[in-house]
Amino acid sequence: MEIISVNETLEIPTEKLIRIIAGEVVFNISCTPVNLEELATGFLISEGLVKDYNVEVEVRDDVIAVKTPVEKSGEFQLRSSGSPGVFRLADDLPKVKANEKFSVEECRDSLKYLDTEEYRRTRGYHTAALVSKMRMVARAYDVGRHNAIDKAIGIGVRKNVDFTRIFLLVSGRISQGMVAKCVRCGIPLLVSKAAILDSAIEKCKETGLSAISFATGIALKGEALII
Repeated sequence: MEIISVNETLEIPTEKLIRIIAGEVVFNISCTPVNLEELATGFLISEGLVKDYNVEVEVRDDVIAVKTPVEKSGEFQLRSSGSPGVFRLADDLPKVKANEKFSVEECRDSLKYLDTEEYRRTRGYHTAALVSKMRMVARAYDVGRHNAIDKAIGIGVRKNVDFTRIFLLVSGRISQGMVAKCVRCGIPLLVSKAAILDSAIEKCKETGLSAISFATGIALKGEALII
């Protein structure tokens, strides 16, 4: 089939089906095939599938073999985007404790970290970043918003980031699956330029996670926000 340019032509975003194999458990995730070790690490940790951050994985083309034992209990469902990726149901989450506080203006200023070269070239990638009081400490991109989060978390783990002292910045809408990822990692604040879903608001109330949705125009205060 012929591809015809209708205006300025951008680079095409890349997507590939990756299999994460953890013993007898297999997860199929459509993602951008970069930072795959970090993707698997962040996925296993943020979904509560491993007991600590000492995750060992091996990437073999489109297969990621997990050498660390994983928890097999719990239910999974498709992500809200309908992609083949899965996330663990956000039940029985712990309460969040914050060891740092951030102002709304600090969070608003951090939106500049979402303006990445990868997004400008394609207009097709989501971005997730870990932001401390002083600077951005990790950033990742992917066609999937949950994948971008997992990659950023995986990068943060490799950098020994103290998750209780940073916030997670995302380009996509805030879902309950994203809230659960933050809570399981101990991240006390989730910030997005996009909307927040009602299910995510309820999970924030249950866990104490602070959140800001600049598109919706609301903040859930919790311990990590100064308002």
